[in-house]
Amino acid sequence: MKALLLADLYQLWISCKFYLLFVAVAAAITVATGGSEEGNMGSFMSVYSMVMCSMMGMSLVQLDEASHWNVYAQALPTTRRGQVSSKYVITLICFGVVLALFAAIFAVLALLGRMPWFMAGAQTVILAVMGLLAPAFSLPAIFRWGSNKGRVIFIAVIVAVGVGAGFFFSAASFDAVSLPAIPTPVLVALAALVPVALFVGSWALAVRWYEKRDL
Repeated sequence: MKALLLADLYQLWISCKFYLLFVAVAAAITVATGGSEEGNMGSFMSVYSMVMCSMMGMSLVQLDEASHWNVYAQALPTTRRGQVSSKYVITLICFGVVLALFAAIFAVLALLGRMPWFMAGAQTVILAVMGLLAPAFSLPAIFRWGSNKGRVIFIAVIVAVGVGAGFFFSAASFDAVSLPAIPTPVLVALAALVPVALFVGSWALAVRWYEKRDL
């Protein structure tokens, strides 16, 4: 799997290095507008950065299919489990880097008094949830049916998370009593554990489906 991971990292650098520039610009906009009337732009840029991060593994699978590498790899001393795991590890690396960057930005903005701590924490949680849920649903579909159907599922998950986040903040801003009476630590624990559990479960499911797929 180490060789597969190195190959995917090299492919990621060649094909997706423009993403580094985009993340840098998004981070600068978030710093400049965080806590101001234009703060929604920074929030949008952080979310969009995470959305693009979630697509890295899917983009690598699509590149493999376009070059027929997924077929050629079957003649090499590699396993399908390793091929799937490499994409998941790449996704986790991109996820961790982007989440750490924007979590640090939100924390600094909160320390400077430009953003409420609640908002900083909530935006970090939303980024984490989105960064894990989208690939958790799309990657197994990609390995089972191909990149085209997987991309449709990815878009559906992004829309669902966005609508859910909008509903949450609307309810919180208009009527806090309407929110479920669940202690904050429990909500935070659920927000952390559920996406992680789904991501790990999807990893196992993707391996199982890809091992049974005819290429």
